[in-house]
Amino acid sequence: MSKQDNPNVVGNIAIVFMSILLIAVGCIMLFTDAVRMIYFCYGAGACLLVWGIWMISRYFLHKEFQRTTNYGFSVGTLVVILGAIDLIRAQDIADSIPNYLGILVLIEGVVMLQNTVQLKNLHGDLWIVSLIFSLLSVAGSVVILLDIGNMITRYETAFYGILIMVGAFALLSLCFVGVRTKHYHKESKRELERNIEESDQWFEGKQETTTAITEEVEEDHADETESDPLPDTDQADSALVEEEV
Repeated sequence: MSKQDNPNVVGNIAIVFMSILLIAVGCIMLFTDAVRMIYFCYGAGACLLVWGIWMISRYFLHKEFQRTTNYGFSVGTLVVILGAIDLIRAQDIADSIPNYLGILVLIEGVVMLQNTVQLKNLHGDLWIVSLIFSLLSVAGSVVILLDIGNMITRYETAFYGILIMVGAFALLSLCFVGVRTKHYHKESKRELERNIEESDQWFEGKQETTTAITEEVEEDHADETESDPLPDTDQADSALVEEEV
């Protein structure tokens, strides 16, 4: 399946974007004090605008309107509006940025939970690792959104550490699913080819058996014909003449 035909490509890009955003915010806020949170709001708003415009353009360039289940235009329009609001109200959003980051962490955790279910059904060995990632992420989002123990103000290092951890977990979980899905399709294709080959061999064996039986019947019929020949016509005529005389 090509990238253009993959209906989940936009969702995968969104997960990657959110993961990188969480890692970037966590790392920059941990290792430098020169960057204000409002700058991240401006950057995120600009990225949302570009992403929304790309989705709208992709909707027409790839003729996605021919599919009844594609909502690239609607989602792209919504993303553009959100990006514009982010740029206009950047200061207000920066003042309550922990809540927005907590929502992103929750979304990442839920997505990783789906990845866990997918890995389990695809018989992936790393599904338990993805499950641990998802549970830790959901727990982290609850701590952030409820501000349990005033963690955001009292333990800023732990708060930004959670952002980095969740972003890294989400990327790893997505990689797990991508690799396992690719291997699963390869295994399914090999199994299908093996079944087709076995079916061909069975039909060939059946045909050989039928041919052998047919040849044997023909040989038996030929032997019976040779052992019981038809009476000679001339001899029969001569016998009739003698009887008449």
